[in-house]
Parts: sequence; structure tokens; C-alpha cells
Amino acid sequence: MKIGVIGLGSMGKPIARNLAVEGDTVLAYDIDARAVDAVASESVAGAASAADIAERCELVVLMVWDDAALREAVLGARGILACRSFRGCVVDLSTTSVAVAREVGEALAVRGATFLDAAVIGGGVPAIKAGKSPIVVSGPRAAFDRYAPALQRLGTLDFVGAQGAAKAVKIANNLLVGVMTAANAEALSLGVEAGLDLATMVEVLRGSAAGSTVLQSYMGRYVREGRYGEGLIGHALMAKDVSLACELARDVAVEAPFAEITRQAYVAFGRALGEEKPFPTAFDHYRRAAEGRFELLDSTRRS
Repeated sequence: MKIGVIGLGSMGKPIARNLAVEGDTVLAYDIDARAVDAVASESVAGAASAADIAERCELVVLMVWDDAALREAVLGARGILACRSFRGCVVDLSTTSVAVAREVGEALAVRGATFLDAAVIGGGVPAIKAGKSPIVVSGPRAAFDRYAPALQRLGTLDFVGAQGAAKAVKIANNLLVGVMTAANAEALSLGVEAGLDLATMVEVLRGSAAGSTVLQSYMGRYVREGRYGEGLIGHALMAKDVSLACELARDVAVEAPFAEITRQAYVAFGRALGEEKPFPTAFDHYRRAAEGRFELLDSTRRS
């Protein structure tokens, strides 16, 4: 089978490499030609556009930036649906909205193609490189069953229901990660300011009721290695991800105050530290605030 991969960032590159096994070949495309060159190998070849991939591939996997990038990849002038003959399956692993997942799914269905919205919900870049990512998938069950053997090269799969369900799971996951990371940063900075040792706090809290994978993954690594992790998204992208929770809350008419507060916090972290700095550097933001280098509350009021 020929498999297409669109979007070759830190997650897309290993996705392309992992799919190119068991006799299958991969065609890869990114708006940055340098990314295509970087992933090229005997089993991964470059493509000229998303439409080019659709002409030659039965299964197309996307890992793009946001709703606009997904629409462009599928509905754009050189997108997948520009290929009139495409009747295959598109799997979107990007962090996008429930609404756009349903929009794209409907557009593909009208043309006789299939859409599975999906999401990686843990492990980050190391897990996707190792082919051990936890992945949720939703949409037509028959398409899931057909393409699961290929998608399992990326990690473990859970089918979670009708179109849009996987994106809702991803949005909830990223909201929890964003809230907990910011809360951990605040609590640990508070402890340091009160005279506690950071490493001791992280070790003790790990086994407490407040312990979490988020605490250990980011602050545990920071204590051990002096870094927060590999391939982590920046503050701007985390603010975008959390804004999807704000959008979903409006769509389903429920209150989501933590989503809005957290979105504002990551906007502030990005403004103070740099939008591309890994989002667990929220801890650095609180430490600088404690040192009087800027005021956290003033920055979070500006969104």
C-alpha cells in the first residue's frame, strides 16, 4: 500500500518513517521543502502537493498545525480533494477542533472518500519515534478496522466513537495537561520561595494525592536532567490548544473557566519567555515573577 503523510514537523517525520515498513511505501509532503528533503529515504519519497499524494495513495495521514492548515490540506486548491479520483481514507492526527473534523469528514464523504479524526494523547516525540504513542480514533468503524494494522505502527489505538469524538478527547487531554502544568509550576515555585528544595518536593509529591504523569514527565525530568523534555510544544501552541477547549465549551454551551484562565496564562508565559519556549517553562515564569523580574498577575490580565 502507498501511504501519504502531510505535515513533517517534529511528529510528522517519525510518523512517515514508522509507516514505511512491511513493504509499504510513503509519499511525504510539507509546505517546507526542506522538511521533505530531511525525511527522504529509500522508503519515503517526496511529493509535490497534498493533491499529488491523493493521486497516488490509498491512505493519507495528516499532522498539521491547526484548523486552517487542515482545511488547506484537504479543501485547498492543491489539497486532497483537488484530486477528483481520490476515494481513499484520510486520518488526521493534528490538534484541531471538533467542528473542523466534522466539516472535513462531510466534505470527504460527499466525494466518496473516508475521514478518521484521530489524536496522539501522550508520550510526545519520544513515543512517536518509538512507535508507542497512545492514539484515539473516531469516525466510520469500517475504515478504522481496515486501516488499523497500518496505524498500529504508530502506537496503541483506541476507537472512541463517531466523527469528532477523538478531537474532543484530545482537547480534554490538552486542557488537563495545560492546567496541571501551570498549577504544578505555581505550586512548586511557591514551595521554593518558602525555602523547600525543588528536587525533594517533586520526589515527595510524586507519591502523593497530587502526583501525576504531568508532574513527573516535566518537572521530574527537569530535576534529573535540567531540561523539560524533547520536542515539547511552545507557549503559543499550548495557548492555541487550550483555546480549542474554550471554543468547544461555547459550542456545547457549558462553563469552562479553567480553560479561559489557562489560555490567558500561556499567552502571558509566551509574552514573557518567548512563544516558542517549551510550555513547562511556566515554572521559569513563576520563578522570575518571584524574583521581581515581572509581575505574573498583570501579564495574565492582558490577553
